[in-house]
Amino acid sequence: MENIEIKTINPEQLKKLQDFNVFMDKARTSLGELSIQFEFQKADILSQIAVQQQNFNELEKAIKDEHGDIRVNIETGEIVKQE
Repeated sequence: MENIEIKTINPEQLKKLQDFNVFMDKARTSLGELSIQFEFQKADILSQIAVQQQNFNELEKAIKDEHGDIRVNIETGEIVKQE
């Protein structure tokens, strides 16, 4: 039977490869967690926007019912009648 010589990289190179592999595994996991957190945060913000849009629509209707079809200066509250 022939004796087969197994070649290996040096221990320092092996350690660097192993450290890189550990880093990449942690990085992938972190990216996955960030992606999930982002999606939950995005859904929460979109939900808040929908609520505020509904509140705005109700306020707009109340102002229109009270003052008619107007424009309002958002800085001063001054009413400008639509022409």
